[in-house]
Amino acid sequence: MRVTQLDIAKLANVSQATVSRVLSGDDRVEPTIRERVLDVIRIHNYQPDVRARSLRLRRTGLIGLVLKRPPGGLSDDPFFAALTAGIMDYLCGKPYHLCVDVVTDASSQEGIYDEMLRTRRVDGLILVESEAADERINLLQRDKFPFVLIGNPKNNHIYSVDNDNVHAGELATQHLIRNGYRRIGFLGGPQYITVSDDRIEGYRRAVTAQGMEPIIYHSRFGFESARATALNMLDFEQPDALVVLDDFMACGVILAARQLNLKVPDQLGMVSFNDSSLCNLLDVGLTSVSLGIEKIVQAAVWKLLEVIEGDSPDVQVRHIVPCELRVRGSSLRPSAVSL
Repeated sequence: MRVTQLDIAKLANVSQATVSRVLSGDDRVEPTIRERVLDVIRIHNYQPDVRARSLRLRRTGLIGLVLKRPPGGLSDDPFFAALTAGIMDYLCGKPYHLCVDVVTDASSQEGIYDEMLRTRRVDGLILVESEAADERINLLQRDKFPFVLIGNPKNNHIYSVDNDNVHAGELATQHLIRNGYRRIGFLGGPQYITVSDDRIEGYRRAVTAQGMEPIIYHSRFGFESARATALNMLDFEQPDALVVLDDFMACGVILAARQLNLKVPDQLGMVSFNDSSLCNLLDVGLTSVSLGIEKIVQAAVWKLLEVIEGDSPDVQVRHIVPCELRVRGSSLRPSAVSL
């Protein structure tokens, strides 16, 4: 016979409400009581009735994440691998699962958000890569739908978790300046994406403070787009160093430098962002700004679950996670090591 939640409560000598709180990951349950309930659950191999819980609470138990990339644009991208893995790790043991959708353009993105709101197939959303005029935020606010933004909310009063990306861009650029580079460019993402715009603003502050002329190019996200844009930028502008939006795009820049027979870091210094495992693929190592992605994800999902379950205060704030420059050989000039 199937073990019920009431059976677990009787066997653990607690109320059914306590069992429910343990299953939902409520931190207010005393540790000794939680362990007693979990022991009974393990011994009797209790599996909650997800459908019954969803109907009772009017929830699906799903957290939504929508990523906008061209076909194949997520292949081998370490940022989104870390993002999705971090969300799933945090949700492990909690009554929620991750639902991921990938869209290729703005119109399909608008359609998926409309469908999510209409069907309520997720309980809340994690937003990434906010835009200067972000219709997603307006849509979700109008509908009073639970969401948390990983990024800069600009003037919107919403729950958000982010780095100070202006500071991060300035930090990366100042490091190249201190190491003797004097013609420094920035390869960013698409225009009006706030994470790219903020890092460009920090870069611009650093170079203009030294009387240097900013050199700014925009590329679509991804390895191949960055490679193609970098070929043009390196050939036409001839910078001696680049700040690149992320590690994955920086790998495309490295390939472009090889095609042009430019040596890193002697002829081309480089700093990027995310401090992913890709930084170790370059012989000399790729200098990168660590953004604390794991902490960002944990803070964002924790806040979203609070909002979904009605436990969050009305004050909506921006939580900033500190960043840190991780110096490797790509930004240290001169060097005898080549690509």
